Amino acid sequence: MATHRSSRSRSDAGRLARWVGAALGVGAAAIVMTFGGLAVLAATTVSLGTATSFAILAGTGVTNTGTSTVSGDLGTYPTASVTGFPPGVVEAPYTTFAADSVALGAKNDLTTAYKQAAGEGSPTAETADLTGLKLGPGVYQTSSDGALTLSGTLTLDAGGDASAVFIFQTGSSLTTGPSSVVSLIDGGSPCNVFWQVGSSATLDGPSFVGTVMASTSITLGSGVTVQGRILAGTGDVTLISDTINASACITTASLPTPTATPAATAATTTSVPSSGAGGTSPFIGAGVLVTLGGLALLGAVVTTGIIRRRRYPSV
Repeated sequence: MATHRSSRSRSDAGRLARWVGAALGVGAAAIVMTFGGLAVLAATTVSLGTATSFAILAGTGVTNTGTSTVSGDLGTYPTASVTGFPPGVVEAPYTTFAADSVALGAKNDLTTAYKQAAGEGSPTAETADLTGLKLGPGVYQTSSDGALTLSGTLTLDAGGDASAVFIFQTGSSLTTGPSSVVSLIDGGSPCNVFWQVGSSATLDGPSFVGTVMASTSITLGSGVTVQGRILAGTGDVTLISDTINASACITTASLPTPTATPAATAATTTSVPSSGAGGTSPFIGAGVLVTLGGLALLGAVVTTGIIRRRRYPSV
């Protein structure tokens, strides 16, 4: 009778172990299916580092005509030229950093952010003119990674997710026309919309949303409102009575401390890459990787335990 109970107990344990192993396998598959695979997970928010507090960054200076308003820090490096302020205004508590170590640090972090945005994938191919499209979160570019244009309304639908990320990539230019509007709906945040531009950007529509990271220069037409940032790599930024508002994306903790340290004594900056190609970035969040890895390891342990019991049954 004792032998019968022992054998039955081992049999029940074996069946339980096999069910646990199967459940773990199904759970891992469900996680992958739930998150939509690699392509969906690719759209991760871009980390701007110390460039977070900047509404405007330039390489060869900032030029303003008229009554532009900037809500966020303004910086330029290596050229210190900032003209047209006043009548342009950098609103308090934000500051102008011209060719100093703060601007240098922000430009270096912009380079890193640009590479991350350029490396996000796999992108969905769209037409060169984004007019009339309604897009959900994800990574987008043209089929040839060519120039992006906008002549009418582009709608970005966050689907009720405030953390939804939109990344637009081009190895060439970005041009928006006088009637262009970027509309962000259903709970989306302008802090999570990014435009990675391989050359220069020209914004001429009344309303634009997101952070523009252009390799060279950024030019705004008259009366443009940008909910986000305009960050240029090696070139200049030109404004004409425009409004650049990055305040929704800036916390007090992210504001830099003004410093008199000459930029020339700091580390040398690296210019933003001039093409659409960039460094790689993780396509799967670390938490998902850890979860899947843990499930796989636990499943292997359970399976090994079954095999060992079969080979070496307890007595």
